[in-house]
Amino acid sequence: MNTNRRSFLDRTSKTGLTAILAASAAPAFVSARAQKPKGKLGVALVGLGGFSERSIAPEIASSQHVWFAGAVTGDPEGKGKAWAKQYGFPEANLYTYDQMDRLTDNPDIDFVHIVTPNGLHAEHTLAAAKAGKHVLCEKPMAISSVECEQMIAACHDAGVLLGINYRLHWEPHHVKAIELLAKGAAGDLSNGNYEFSWGYTNALSNPNSDIKKWLLDPKMAGGGALFDTGVYPIQAACYLTGKTPVSVRGFPSTRHPDLFPENIEETMSFEMIFDDGFQALGRASYSQNFHQCTTLGPKGRVEILPGEPRGSVFGQSGGGHANPKLLAVNGKDIACEDTLQLAVLHDQFAKSILEKSAFQCPGEMGLRDIQIVEAIYASASKNGVSVPLSLG
Repeated sequence: MNTNRRSFLDRTSKTGLTAILAASAAPAFVSARAQKPKGKLGVALVGLGGFSERSIAPEIASSQHVWFAGAVTGDPEGKGKAWAKQYGFPEANLYTYDQMDRLTDNPDIDFVHIVTPNGLHAEHTLAAAKAGKHVLCEKPMAISSVECEQMIAACHDAGVLLGINYRLHWEPHHVKAIELLAKGAAGDLSNGNYEFSWGYTNALSNPNSDIKKWLLDPKMAGGGALFDTGVYPIQAACYLTGKTPVSVRGFPSTRHPDLFPENIEETMSFEMIFDDGFQALGRASYSQNFHQCTTLGPKGRVEILPGEPRGSVFGQSGGGHANPKLLAVNGKDIACEDTLQLAVLHDQFAKSILEKSAFQCPGEMGLRDIQIVEAIYASASKNGVSVPLSLG
């Protein structure tokens, strides 16, 4: 039975975390089909929630190789038609979640961008692959390594590309930091501190707030703060060093058990040890708004910092505006461009499809990160005992 993002969100907002029912079929739409722009690939957004609305949709027009071709939504008559009118794609290219098999007959849509809650990523990826469409999936890739492996296998068998939205692999400040560290800007790397935390606790404390209530359901979220934003510090430690960890430790904490159910930690602090002894200390928390990305060695430090106004270390662009960042080596600023990260991401994925080349952030990378997450949770369940990793 297919799960509908809107049915989940509606039911949790009205009745709490209850059983999830299948989406009802939407009426067929009859509309004149807009002509597909020459040389561009069509993308359909699967899920029209806040991230799609604030960040992805406003940037598609800035892409060189991508056209906003359609959408999969639980509300095609309301939100779907409004989006079609706003962004200029045909109403015939609107689908409900249980109609994704019909994508196979639509030449306008070359790939989908999965933007539903974590627990639905695998289901929607498998449906898109079966329909013969390439898949760009939000992070975290899925809520278990088993689901990640199923997604990789389904896309492989269907002959479609699977990529994960790790947009910072093309963000100029992060790219330049990788280059500087590889050239020895900090010397032989010794330690790093990486954190992505945001004030979800404060939002939940407001009785009028309905922000991302699905994050409180383990079946949809996968876990707590570690699943939500923890992949960013994990990613940073890996791409800034060019390595993967060989062991991890995890230390969970929940200061507000009245707000967070069992298996949804408010904070996860963790340690990752690499084969050369490099130690990365990471944190993902709902208790405060704080980002850190500092890599250290005997020659000093390379830091990515929030830019002004209202920038963040790991934050995405939004509303068609870049998210400002700074890069500093031992306190000295290094000039880098601020970009529309989602537009760049879409272009890179489209180029990989067009050129039949490997995508820089494939499903295997998403699987690796979920395996690291699972090991951190395994350590946390054993009072922080070190858990070895064997990653491909």
